[in-house]
Amino acid sequence: MTFPDSMTVMLFAAISLLTAAAALILTARLAPAQRGAGFAPAGMARPLIDMPHRYEFREGYLLSPVTSDDAFLPEEADRTTAFDALARVLADLHPDLPARMRALRKRGEAFLLTGTLGHDALSVAGRHEDGRVILSVGPANASDGRAAVDSATFAKLQEEADDLRTALDAATMPIWKQDGEGRIAWANASYLGLADRKLGGGDEAVALGWPLPQIFADQVAPLPDAGKTRRCSVDLPDAETPAWFEVSAQLTEDGGAICTARPIDRLIRAETSLRSFMQTLSKTFASLPTGLAVFDRRRELMTFNPALTSLSNLPMEFLSSRPTLVDFLDQLREARRMPEPRDYRGWRDEIAKLEQGASEGTYQEIWTLPDGQSLRVTGRPHPDGAVALMFEDISQEVTLTRRFRAELDLFRSVLDDEASALAVFGRDGQMVLSNAAYADLWGDDPRLTEVAPRLADATRLWQGRCAPSGIWGEIRQFAAFQIERAPWVETITLLEGERLACRVSPMAGGATLVRFLPLESGMSDPLGWSEAAASVAGAPPPLAAPHAAVAGMAEPAQAPYSPPDPKAL
Repeated sequence: MTFPDSMTVMLFAAISLLTAAAALILTARLAPAQRGAGFAPAGMARPLIDMPHRYEFREGYLLSPVTSDDAFLPEEADRTTAFDALARVLADLHPDLPARMRALRKRGEAFLLTGTLGHDALSVAGRHEDGRVILSVGPANASDGRAAVDSATFAKLQEEADDLRTALDAATMPIWKQDGEGRIAWANASYLGLADRKLGGGDEAVALGWPLPQIFADQVAPLPDAGKTRRCSVDLPDAETPAWFEVSAQLTEDGGAICTARPIDRLIRAETSLRSFMQTLSKTFASLPTGLAVFDRRRELMTFNPALTSLSNLPMEFLSSRPTLVDFLDQLREARRMPEPRDYRGWRDEIAKLEQGASEGTYQEIWTLPDGQSLRVTGRPHPDGAVALMFEDISQEVTLTRRFRAELDLFRSVLDDEASALAVFGRDGQMVLSNAAYADLWGDDPRLTEVAPRLADATRLWQGRCAPSGIWGEIRQFAAFQIERAPWVETITLLEGERLACRVSPMAGGATLVRFLPLESGMSDPLGWSEAAASVAGAPPPLAAPHAAVAGMAEPAQAPYSPPDPKAL
């Protein structure tokens, strides 16, 4: 066996020592670079990421010290911009980190994110405490399912989770989360209470188990589209009617969904009540003899009743096709169910007048149809710009009115042809009727005045045209029920010397009739006074027979009127 000489041995030993030294130096230089690639600031000799780093800020100013071994901020970093610098350095650690840091700074929203730096797992936690923003960066051991988190940050996150859970439990609407297969993964207190009621409640309640029951069953399968709702009902043993909800869903990244059920029982009751009211209203409209046509704001026929069909003679198919107001009136014109206009321009003006008047609630006219039938057309505004037209057949009313006017004209003609002057006063003393002979006799026609004269005014007029007599006061007493209301006759003399027979008699309803009849000249006693009247001093002697012109004027035409007893009223 041959051994190398001492020079060779020394050469190999030197080479080995140099190789080991180079390896140590290279390892020391490469290890920090591998751990802090992209994060260590320039000039940092030995950045450490195996230890947690805590940064405290107040109003954006860095309060905590920065050591030379900090892996994320240099020791000479500007403390006024350190938060922004730290956000830039950590931006590549997690895609949500920049937004979460902005939310932390502006609104104090706590967060916890985990990212990787080379082969190391880092956790970044932020919270707001006592006016300070605290940011913690440290290692996270994800291999055994655990992560290293700052205890204060963890307590803050747990407090925020408890607040969120309390807020969700306080919500009056059921909220739950379900997975992609429809299994309930989480639910708030309102959902649990509703599930308990559905399963029976009380002493005989079925205990809720896991997984929780889907109380809406197949009503939410498939889920409503985003931004839309679906009405669902739940039958409850302790309620006579189902409970109604509007269910909405928000899909999550894991294929599940967070669902919300808003109670709408009051809305359902209101809709049911409105539907019932509309049905009652429709039945009422169907039985009305007045035709009804309601046009919406676009002037399309929205509602009509059967009476409109019979009054307009328009077919049901046309009315059901929702014609416009112009088309509706055109059809009425063609069916000769409205007055014929003089020309087309006048017809269009009439339509505009009708539409504007109906919108303002002022349109009301009488349509006289070619067949003699009369319709009262009324326009009324409705909410949201709609208008309603009402057609009422008033043919009988118009016929009766015309007949009454004809009879009244005939009655007036008869009164005007009467030779005696007539004046009728109501119970209140107001003149209600007179004839042409009255106007010719006294030179005053009450028919031409807006305000009819009263009895006191009329007696003053008569007294001023006649010789002195006490008859005028007696007439006033007669009308005021101060003397017996039996017919009586007296003579009066005009200032011109003409003698008149004045007859006062009661009428129905407490009215009083005063009648004046001229007497023929030369007749000294036309009234045929009784012998008792002849005994009055200065009275003229009685005649054998009354004057023919007034014979029978003193005979009562009806039973004397007696005023009602006030005690009996």
